[in-house]
Amino acid sequence: MTEPTAVLLMAYGTPYQESDIRGYYTNIRHGQEPPKPLMDQLVGRYKAIGLPSPLARITTAQRDGLQAALDKAHPGAYKVYEGLKYITPFIQDAVDQIAADGITRVIGLPLAPQYSSYSSEDYHNRARKAIEAHPGMEYLPVRSWWNHQELIHFWSDQLVAKKDLTDRPDTKVIFSAHSLPLRIIQGGDPYKDEVIGLSNAVARAAGLNEDQYILAWQSAGRTEEPWIGPDFVTVAKDLITESGMKTIVSASIGFIADNLEICYDVDMELAKAIESAGGTLTRLNMPNDSPALIATLRQVVEEAKAE
Repeated sequence: MTEPTAVLLMAYGTPYQESDIRGYYTNIRHGQEPPKPLMDQLVGRYKAIGLPSPLARITTAQRDGLQAALDKAHPGAYKVYEGLKYITPFIQDAVDQIAADGITRVIGLPLAPQYSSYSSEDYHNRARKAIEAHPGMEYLPVRSWWNHQELIHFWSDQLVAKKDLTDRPDTKVIFSAHSLPLRIIQGGDPYKDEVIGLSNAVARAAGLNEDQYILAWQSAGRTEEPWIGPDFVTVAKDLITESGMKTIVSASIGFIADNLEICYDVDMELAKAIESAGGTLTRLNMPNDSPALIATLRQVVEEAKAE
């Protein structure tokens, strides 16, 4: 029997319950416990969206959906594992399980469509470090997968369905992605260009004119250094108060799941800011474990193995 190829799906992770938050946040801060104000703020955000966060269930559903899709197309050829960066099951744990299962070829697939040395490469580095304990294991890293048509049309189809709304002169579509420290982009990182590429591809597929959409950035870190802007809350408020917009359509194309940045930063913070400015927010659905997302991941895996 031919040895299967392991697919290591890697994601940020999320606390499962309130008691997980301190350890989770400490891991994010590279072992430094968070100051009480930051800790209280994060606990408040998770309490606001409810624990457990939907992200834990969604990530597992993405793993199971990809396994089913690969089994249907290539019976017995792949085994999918879930490895998280900041909470169990950790990437190290997943690699150890792959080795225990006797699999020596691993495709590393971060659940982030755009590549960045700041985020995506960190997943690969963690996987490579774990693999060092298992000589003979081959690692195939996946970088970008934002330009797959299934993913592009997941977003554009929703905009086409809202054409009556988006064609109104007082409606603007805001595409957004997670901000990163500006120094990363200035160092030649491709992340910003890839986000721009996806926003333009979705807009073209949806038939949007340039004046119907704008790209902004969200969820910047709470650090003193500058991050990519403009921030989507500021952009949305200015569109309403200064440009006469009444409806903002939010498309968080830099994300693929209902996580804290969507359920809180969009559904609560952005929505409140827009309402306070006198406007209305419409948010597009996230890919989550949709057929379009699963089909995209299957294609990415097939391409990685063929290389």
